[in-house]
Amino acid sequence: MPHPLFREIQAGRFQRGLDLYAQIARPSPDDQRWAGYCLFSLGQLLPARDLLRRAQAQGCDAAGLELAMVLRHLGETEEAARQLAAVPLGRLAPLDRIYAQRERAAALLAAGPPRPAVEALEQAWAELLALGEAGTPLRPGVSQLLGYAHALLGRTARSAYYLEQALGETQGVRRVTPLHVRAQVHLYAGRLSLARQDLAAAQEWLGGLPGARGHHAYLQGLTDRAQGGWEEAATQFARGARLAEEGSDPTTEALCELGQAAVWTAQGQFARAGSHLGRAAHLPATPWLGALGALRRGAWHAAQGQAGAALPLLEEARQTFAALGTLREQAWADLHLGAALLAQAPDLARAALERAQQARHALGSGAALLPELRLLPVLGAFLTRLPAGDPLTVFLADRQAARCVTPLSLRLRTLGPGGLLVDGRPQRLGMRRTLELLAFLTLRGAQPRSAILNALWTDDDPRRATNYLHQCRKELAELVPGLEVRHDRASGLYAVHSADAPLSCDVLEIQRALSGAPEDEQVRAIHAYAGAFLPESGSAWVGEEREQLEWSVVRAGLELMARWSEAGEYEKCASLARRLLEVAPSDEGLVEYLVQATLQLQGRAAAQRTLHELALRAARELDELPAWHGRLHRTLLLN
Repeated sequence: MPHPLFREIQAGRFQRGLDLYAQIARPSPDDQRWAGYCLFSLGQLLPARDLLRRAQAQGCDAAGLELAMVLRHLGETEEAARQLAAVPLGRLAPLDRIYAQRERAAALLAAGPPRPAVEALEQAWAELLALGEAGTPLRPGVSQLLGYAHALLGRTARSAYYLEQALGETQGVRRVTPLHVRAQVHLYAGRLSLARQDLAAAQEWLGGLPGARGHHAYLQGLTDRAQGGWEEAATQFARGARLAEEGSDPTTEALCELGQAAVWTAQGQFARAGSHLGRAAHLPATPWLGALGALRRGAWHAAQGQAGAALPLLEEARQTFAALGTLREQAWADLHLGAALLAQAPDLARAALERAQQARHALGSGAALLPELRLLPVLGAFLTRLPAGDPLTVFLADRQAARCVTPLSLRLRTLGPGGLLVDGRPQRLGMRRTLELLAFLTLRGAQPRSAILNALWTDDDPRRATNYLHQCRKELAELVPGLEVRHDRASGLYAVHSADAPLSCDVLEIQRALSGAPEDEQVRAIHAYAGAFLPESGSAWVGEEREQLEWSVVRAGLELMARWSEAGEYEKCASLARRLLEVAPSDEGLVEYLVQATLQLQGRAAAQRTLHELALRAARELDELPAWHGRLHRTLLLN
């Protein structure tokens, strides 16, 4: 005859089980064991731990199994392993002995490679089948863990089989865990609609299983992020972290913190991402979770251009995932390594991406890599530039197969010939103000309608100008999926919003580099200045931005040349001065640095020729010889 509390557990009525326990005047150790399991299922891990310890101390050996499970969920892995090893298997009932195998397999999954865990679980499954009807109570728990373990190894079909077994033998709240596992399997198989269906089905039962709410929010966040719903994903991850902390579930809390870090890194909010990485680093971690943390920290450094800090972390993550035998995550790490190496070591980047490609073929599809690819816009831009037939374009084919319509890369080009590049290709815009609207909101941030109309349609009737604004917004939304000028009704502000790939902008990159970046980055930014800002626009705000940017570029160059001239680095001065004179042909400071550098490198005659050529070029622009020509000519004669 099953224990009364155990019958309630089998039916998923955990609170009812606790209510029955409260009515027992003198609870036995078995009563305490099953009440402890009810507490665990309701997310009350610390009370569950203490009650199971009392049951064990009073002679219930099997309570050590639930105690090991609770300790594992609390992140106390060493104590969990000690408790599990101390359980006297010879004194356990046959079903509890198989339960011990399951718990050992769960501990193996948490601590190391999935394959040994799968072997132990397959043995436990065979023994349960041999028990016939007597093995029914434990079959869902073993089959759902088998489904999870096979999913880690990329064995989607086997995973689906065992999860179907689990769902076929559960009801009520006991369906939540297998539904959660299957939702994650669907997610990484590219079946996002099915993942959402399983999450919706699990949602119906969460009221009776509060301890699962944090993990449910985490899975919702993963699904939102996989579809480019950055804000929705961040909200779910934040909710999951809070619920997991309240329920003393450090693993889920760490997953949610890393989820938030990934979102904010992708959105360029590095300080915010860093705070979540810091929190995750102080939570207990399994080897798999530790490798995921290294991956997210490496990606955070790489996104900020800190390759020296990023590469060791990404390589650490790759090696750990390889040792664990988790091919999917190993491919994730290779994607990040490829992205981080593109700028400085293209050959090594190519090698890492080819490893990811091989893993993709071994997994049977690239669906499991697509959510990670969304986090790497620099890699997306690289892939879209590859020629047709390149083996790496298989990742683009995977996106098409998954019906991903939003672009991998978006770039706003405002210097020289302007335009909007979508996946590396120019997007034709019918209205000339659409590009200017994008530039205005990208550089100035969210703005009220009045500011937009005053800047872009200064002389137009307000009603006609408002209509133009809405036409520009409509055109953008129709031409580029996921990119829009969004209106916040609460604040009244308009802002650029990209549902997937972040929108990069040449001017913002130059401004960031000129604001205290290392010398080599400043030089690259100066050379990247491709011409006047939106040269075809006559708007007043564009003129102001144009002059300010040009002066920033010239000023940064003058400061660099002042240091180089003092250090005698005249070749660098000459090279940069020539580049800057293409921007400001009549700037006296630039002319003087080039003439002095030429004097030091090639002698007086060459310096005089250079001065004469520069003066003639300036005269064509000013219609007269510049005043500095005579002064610098006399200086050369005196030298």
